Amino acid sequence: IASLLPNVVTSLRSEPNLVLEAPPGAGKSTAVPLALLRDGGFADGIIMVLEPRRVAARAAAARMASLLGQPLGSEVGYRVR
Repeated sequence: IASLLPNVVTSLRSEPNLVLEAPPGAGKSTAVPLALLRDGGFADGIIMVLEPRRVAARAAAARMASLLGQPLGSEVGYRVR
């Protein structure tokens, strides 16, 4: 996924929908949202990632916060229902 991040960001600037297919651990849930966040031009800084399981949502949010060097809940958080 890392080598495709510039293309992903460019594609999402022109078309609001994109389907990514990659093996587990490739960075779909963490690297892509952080690339969009760093780009700064998306949805007023709000990027929503949908995960099928609560554990996955918590783990992805914790990983992104860790990569940013911030506590969970400052710039990256999660909500489950």
